[in-house]
Amino acid sequence: MTVAYDGTPFHGFATNPDVRTVQDDIERALATVLRQPTPTTCAGRTDRGVHARGQVMSFDVDAAHFDAQALTRALNRLLSPHIAVRDVAEAAPDFDARFSCIARDYRYHIINTPTPDPLLHNRAWHVREPLEISPMQLAADRVLGEHDFTSFSKRNKSRVNEFFVRRVEWAEWSRHGDAVHLDITANSFTHQMVRSLVGMFVEIGRGRRQAADMSVALGAMDRAVVPTPAPSHGLVLMRAIYRP
Repeated sequence: MTVAYDGTPFHGFATNPDVRTVQDDIERALATVLRQPTPTTCAGRTDRGVHARGQVMSFDVDAAHFDAQALTRALNRLLSPHIAVRDVAEAAPDFDARFSCIARDYRYHIINTPTPDPLLHNRAWHVREPLEISPMQLAADRVLGEHDFTSFSKRNKSRVNEFFVRRVEWAEWSRHGDAVHLDITANSFTHQMVRSLVGMFVEIGRGRRQAADMSVALGAMDRAVVPTPAPSHGLVLMRAIYRP
């Protein structure tokens, strides 16, 4: 199932009994339509305020009573306006939205103007200072390939031997009028990795750091050497990629 959502009213994707989450809303809707509890798995657990256009979820349902179009219509009636099911399809028995995924695409949105745009305050980070894209791209080139992203990762205190090595396959900054976008693809991402990278990229674009400082930060493996992560509301999970 491919799902899009506005992350603004949710405390992240993953289920949490104390707050509203995307997964909880979807699983309640599935239970209503299918008349049974239906646990789900997702391609990527987005944080509070992060949006998605191409989140993928998998779940088990009785094939004899499976109607993709009817299920899509019923779920969208229940989940609108903050969540939309874009499509539902039968998958192979061993398919898992998380473990079958070979890469994820994210996009980060920045509005680069002297004054903010009220219509985009939950969709993009407003950066007042003019950003120079060229050094930001030079820094993005330095994260391509396999690296230890400890400096750009929020640690999970419950995981003693957490692993922060990831492989970035694509990272490109582009300007579209007043909008600036980062498109980035990796086999997977650590917690807050994209937002932390964007915070560093923007410092470079402002002229406060150099592109070479990205390599220094990667090598330091110390979160204290990088700026505060960019706000969550500028980030969108665009696509989860699977083998044909």
